[in-house]
Amino acid sequence: MRVKGNTNTDTTAKISHFFRLLTLSFVAVILIKSFGSGSWHSKAANHEEHNIHNKPAVSLTASKDSQVKVASINNEAVKDSNFVEFVFSNLDGETGKEGTIIVQLMPEWAPLGVERIKELIATKFYDECRAFRVIKRFMTQLGINGDPKVQKLWVSKMIKDDPVKTSNARGTVTFAMSGPNTRTTQIFFNQVDNKFLDGQGFSPFGKVVSGLEEVIDHINDEYVEKPNQGKIQNRGNEYLQEFPRLSFIKTARFVSSADVK
Repeated sequence: MRVKGNTNTDTTAKISHFFRLLTLSFVAVILIKSFGSGSWHSKAANHEEHNIHNKPAVSLTASKDSQVKVASINNEAVKDSNFVEFVFSNLDGETGKEGTIIVQLMPEWAPLGVERIKELIATKFYDECRAFRVIKRFMTQLGINGDPKVQKLWVSKMIKDDPVKTSNARGTVTFAMSGPNTRTTQIFFNQVDNKFLDGQGFSPFGKVVSGLEEVIDHINDEYVEKPNQGKIQNRGNEYLQEFPRLSFIKTARFVSSADVK
């Protein structure tokens, strides 16, 4: 025998049950969105490369071309200069310890690479850039701007590859990349002869002609690969305060051949 319940009680129970289901559905949607846009995205964005590669640009929002303010290099003094002076600070991890190197750009080696590095130097892009990846007896990598807003102006502005015309010998400077035709802003200094990189398409665009032993060999390598490239892209030098002894470029400027000793 089935006992019938009170009609009003049943209606109230149904309404209460409906609202409980609605509340649970709302909470479920919030949790799904949080997981999708938070944890997973963070892990993907913070994944580090284990080769001489820069971070892929797909995880960052590219700015419109009209918003990219790239300095013109029509100035003859800049256009004709193939020498760049880099002033490094925090050498050996010591605050205020500075040194200067001169890099000679080699258009005959990598014309597209030289054109891009000139654009970056003209905009003072490398000022305050940290050497975030330094592997002893291998290479020194840098070139993520300390201001994420500036970095985002460049991440999608990839250039085509230059054929490899010279080896990645000690003292040469080369663009990092994450595959064919992906060079943007990251560069590395070869600490030793890295001939094996030649076959991977890494085309040097210049060479250190002054300060190799005095400066490049003293860029602090204590953090090795600990700084996370994804976090540098997203937070800039604010994040790198966690690594206070990183060596960095204080300034990078064109100089005339007459100034090169």
